[in-house]
Amino acid sequence: MTEPKAAIAALTLVLLAPQGALAQIASKLEAGSITTQQEGEVPSSVFSVAPGIRVDLPYFALAAHGSAWLTGQQWQIADGTLSGTLLTPTFNHLRGEVIGNASRAFFDQSLANDQLDAQARLHVLLSQNGGFWVGGGVARPWRIAVVSAVDVTGGGAWKRVGDATLSGTYTNFFFTKVAATRDSSGTTQSCAARSEPLTITSSNGASLTSSSAAGSNDCRRQSRFSDLEGSVNWAYGWLELTGQAGYRFGDSYDVTPDSRRWAAGTAVLWITDRVAAVMGGGRVPTNPSRGLPARNYANFGLMLSYSSIPRTTVPVAPMTLAAVKYFEVRSLATGTQKITVRVGGVETVEVMGDFSDWTPLVLMRRGRDMWDITLPVTAGVHEINLRLDGGPWLAPPGLPTRRDSFSGDVGLLVVP
Repeated sequence: MTEPKAAIAALTLVLLAPQGALAQIASKLEAGSITTQQEGEVPSSVFSVAPGIRVDLPYFALAAHGSAWLTGQQWQIADGTLSGTLLTPTFNHLRGEVIGNASRAFFDQSLANDQLDAQARLHVLLSQNGGFWVGGGVARPWRIAVVSAVDVTGGGAWKRVGDATLSGTYTNFFFTKVAATRDSSGTTQSCAARSEPLTITSSNGASLTSSSAAGSNDCRRQSRFSDLEGSVNWAYGWLELTGQAGYRFGDSYDVTPDSRRWAAGTAVLWITDRVAAVMGGGRVPTNPSRGLPARNYANFGLMLSYSSIPRTTVPVAPMTLAAVKYFEVRSLATGTQKITVRVGGVETVEVMGDFSDWTPLVLMRRGRDMWDITLPVTAGVHEINLRLDGGPWLAPPGLPTRRDSFSGDVGLLVVP
């Protein structure tokens, strides 16, 4: 298993290497013990390594993450996902979003598959502390003999209350499934009539033909189920708590009893700006469209660096500069200036001024809520502005201001 080891080592070097200032790059590397248990099986514990990286531009984000388990003396790739998100500017409280994902799940030779999915969403911003979205898309599983494509529709809402963010989603899944004529409880299911054989492709690429003659033990059936899920994220100081719970609607053919309800929680304690202890556990429901079973899990480990908060759970409304807790410009021995901003709950922090020819520059995240950038700035008085999450350009807090040629305020930065 030299290839997984080499891939993990290479990605680790990328995550911990110095990062450029042209885009916001957030990365993490989790390592620790994870225990999983499927229904009717003995719990198993493994050592897990889970790297991830995210690149954010003002209206585009690219993210990749995965995990590998050390079982015995061998590494096993457990999963991996590559995601891209395209956002539009906010106009009249509306913002569009297009999301695409390519993912792989591999637990053993009998349970391995891939999936491509895409979804479009329309966000409605009711205020800077709340809003909702609606959307839909399609998912295409590969190497799943019983499912072709899955139609996905749904919506969600979020609300920021103090240091907490509450969110809820409702997602509906609809797909055609080929399976046994009896459901999980043994009840006989009605099958749609087929006038000709149904050909499906197995995981090894072989073509299988299902007969439609009397006595056939499989059938084609329209399957549908819906997930209602709520979550809360609370951050105070160096502690972050996240919890979610869900309920699945559907008949017994599509929803097994062990996947009707689920819940999970995670606690993150930041030891330093770059190191955190992570502890969590809960239950993951089945994924019928991908053939993944339900399981319980618990994990404990360390996280290095910082992982960007997913856009799906972060409000898309731009925050005001009142959220900035700290702003500083400090001269370095190299003759450059280091700009440091402390603000939480945002995805991007940008500065621009006459020293950058008024070109926006993206600060890099250095901890849970610390951002900085180092720039060559000559001695004298300079104009500077700050922006959070693509919002309006405003004068940084704590600096004197003056009106610019566009009837706006600009901060005055004095470099000795």
